[in-house]
Amino acid sequence: MFYNYNFIVWIFKLLTLVTATQGANILVFAPMPFKSHFTGFQPLFKELASRGHNLTVVSTFPLKTPLSNYTDIPISINETILKGVNPIELASHGFLTVVPSLWKLSTFLAQQMISKPEMQNFILSQDYEFDLVMVFSFCQEYSITLGHKYKAPVINLGVSTLWPSNSKWIGEPSTFSYILDQRTGATDHMSFIERFKNTVIGIYQLFLEDYYYFPLQKENMEKYFKYEGHESRPPIEDMLRNVSVTLLNAHYSIGVTRPYLPGTIEIAGLHVDEPKPLNGKFLEFVESAEHGVIYFSFGTIVDPSRLPNSTIEIFINVLKKLKQKVMWKWDSNNLPQLPDHVMVSNWFPQPDILGHPNVRLFITHGGIHSLEEATYNALPIVGVPFFGDQHMNMRLAERNGIGKMVDNVDLTEESMLSAINEVLTNTKYKENSKIRSEIFKDSHPRPMDRAIYWIEYVLRHGGANHLTSSSVELNYNQYFLIDVYFVIISTTTISMFLIVMMIKYIMKTKDINSSKKK
Repeated sequence: MFYNYNFIVWIFKLLTLVTATQGANILVFAPMPFKSHFTGFQPLFKELASRGHNLTVVSTFPLKTPLSNYTDIPISINETILKGVNPIELASHGFLTVVPSLWKLSTFLAQQMISKPEMQNFILSQDYEFDLVMVFSFCQEYSITLGHKYKAPVINLGVSTLWPSNSKWIGEPSTFSYILDQRTGATDHMSFIERFKNTVIGIYQLFLEDYYYFPLQKENMEKYFKYEGHESRPPIEDMLRNVSVTLLNAHYSIGVTRPYLPGTIEIAGLHVDEPKPLNGKFLEFVESAEHGVIYFSFGTIVDPSRLPNSTIEIFINVLKKLKQKVMWKWDSNNLPQLPDHVMVSNWFPQPDILGHPNVRLFITHGGIHSLEEATYNALPIVGVPFFGDQHMNMRLAERNGIGKMVDNVDLTEESMLSAINEVLTNTKYKENSKIRSEIFKDSHPRPMDRAIYWIEYVLRHGGANHLTSSSVELNYNQYFLIDVYFVIISTTTISMFLIVMMIKYIMKTKDINSSKKK
């Protein structure tokens, strides 16, 4: 009888655990107009909806086909905003200016987006209740205040590997000697100069952002998030330290290996699926290529038509010399004159193209999503990075032997053609791509299941403060042991001084005694 009772209790607890997270109301707040950042996580939002959760998604990228349990609150976007983001200008920043320039850009975009009437209507509305808030940390720390508004735990969605600023708020280690900031363009095997740059960028974020960048974030929060009860919210720093879990679009097979606390989880590959068969003109073009196909795309931000004419001319001259057919993503209606073996379009079914066996090479800007798709399909790459994490991604790709990098600053016909021919003819690149693909795929549980588990974990426990390191409570002096070093150095200095003075006194006394004896 006792055993039957325990069994019934166990079943009840199991059912309670399973149903505790069913039908949770989840807010996804993504005001920034960065398509690649959002669409990388959108499959997760769809999956949550399919599992019975109610998703309310505030973004500039509503679903084209409505989905049950998935409610879009679309934010209009002025195309001129993104047209003002010049990839060449972003690429021109050195390590001393890259962080301040990002602060300036993000502050400008934030003011443009959260001031919109539809955004303000949502922020000020009292018609919503949420059990969980999911925000993107990339240059929009102010959004953390929605956790306070709805009295709900917060999950942070990281679009790439952590940098020092992100790490600081969630207590992750950020040792400059081997944990790199992606904007240095280095790998985790840094030279002295690279470690110096990494340290400078780290100091910017750990110290200077408190005096320049964060006041701007607070200003945006105070100006645009005046919801009922906002007067009682704690400082933004305290709210950032209260994040339950951070889900990162990162993976060691294409990134770096580094330590993480229990509440930081790598889930790269959410948007990557098995390639579907091509059809129509795309299928005909690919399968009619006697020497294979090269796919050429710079993603959603770097529009090749807006590159300098000299750069466009280099690409065109290189493509003319290739015997492979080329599929080139070109976003403008102003098409260049190209030979017949080049197909130009503003849209391609990229995942399906990369998975076709007759596609031999991917020319990319080195964005993280492109690298994930190429790695999944074991496709070698040639990268022309411009800004952000792209240089780091391509240098890591070179180190892993899956591709070659051609910096846009040093771009010539010779360097571009040489890299393409090297990757096409040297079999090591394909072989290494297969190895990396196997590592990327060999993940248990799958990235989607891992992400869902941790989201529902936070829901089950009403937050996950128990995963947070006590390091978030330390100030700079305590975290870097400056107070301890000060005491050690001071004590050692005083001790050495006293010892020297004592020796001098003893020697002086000895000399006096000797003179008296004489």
